[in-house]
Amino acid sequence: MRAMVSEGKVLPLIGQERRNGIRFPIKSELRWTVLNRKIGIVTGKGETKDFSSSGIAFFSETPLSPGTRLELDVDWPAELDGRIPMKLLAMGKVVRAQGHLVCVTIEKKEFRKAGRKASRPVA
Repeated sequence: MRAMVSEGKVLPLIGQERRNGIRFPIKSELRWTVLNRKIGIVTGKGETKDFSSSGIAFFSETPLSPGTRLELDVDWPAELDGRIPMKLLAMGKVVRAQGHLVCVTIEKKEFRKAGRKASRPVA
């Protein structure tokens, strides 16, 4: 990544990629829930665009705002032992949104068998 130094800080050049991790272009269905007790339960659906070890980009049926904390339930494309469907449960925060494209930084994540309901949020 090319960068410049300004006031002692290293900044990416405009138009350059800001993410450090490798992105994997995986298309999969996901469901999201806003984590905010003040507004009640807000849920939606979407489709992933790509993944990295620290983030997910997805297209949401409903636009979301930066700063929104989410729980994501993603249908994982690989199966355990080649026969057991899996899902990725993750918690994170919307760091960027442009129309229906939403970018979330992952703070916590775990894989589960797809048939299991979460007994508690991924905390």
